[in-house]
Amino acid sequence: MEVVLALIAAVIIFYLYKTFQVYLSNPVMPNDQDVLRTNNQQEIIEPRPILSPKEKLMATEYGIMVRILGKLSFVDNKSCSLEEKLVNALIDDMAKDLDQPKELFLEIYKDASNEDIEKLAELFCEETIAQYKKRLKMIEFMFALSYTDGNFSHNEEEAIISVAAILEIENDDFNYLYDSFKAINEQHVEVTKEEALEIFDISENFTKEELDSKYNEIFEKNRQNVLDPKNLTKPYNDNGGQYLRRVSEAYALLLKN
Repeated sequence: MEVVLALIAAVIIFYLYKTFQVYLSNPVMPNDQDVLRTNNQQEIIEPRPILSPKEKLMATEYGIMVRILGKLSFVDNKSCSLEEKLVNALIDDMAKDLDQPKELFLEIYKDASNEDIEKLAELFCEETIAQYKKRLKMIEFMFALSYTDGNFSHNEEEAIISVAAILEIENDDFNYLYDSFKAINEQHVEVTKEEALEIFDISENFTKEELDSKYNEIFEKNRQNVLDPKNLTKPYNDNGGQYLRRVSEAYALLLKN
């Protein structure tokens, strides 16, 4: 009996020895799930590209707004003092709101000439989901910038129409803005020198420094902060916009004399 048990034990030991030899000569290969899991882990840990402060700002809602307005301002290659003041004031508000350098916003604005305004509108659309009043205010401000010099060009019109369509502005709302700005422009009466002096409350012997100071004071008092939620439903032209255009015209007239 002891001899039989010894033989069985010897056979088992021999089998285990052979199995171990086979294992050593054939290492375990990873299955498909192991490979897939490893690849996924590699994708997750891959470092993302580091964005500059300017690139980060460009991707924000305010950054996209500035890019759209920058593109609009350059489509006709024209500008006036009021347009520049409106843009600078808006950027001031944005810089304070986000605690970001004003210079970055200005760089973004100036670099927008080569942007695709329809793609920018799509980005702004994604940033303003369920914020129709904000979208409508954007279109109104685009009209305001375009009419500052009294010349609403075809390129400006096409740009605004494209943005409004992508932002899904209702036809009645768009037509109201379009017609109201057009009517104000057609009814506009040029300011006289006497009226200009009265607007700024200065004498004919004014200095440029005095004129600039008065202009800035009137502008800050009458401009509308389009970013303020309280102003989203307040018409631009009825809340300082139309008056500022007349002030800008008076300023340009006095500079020539």
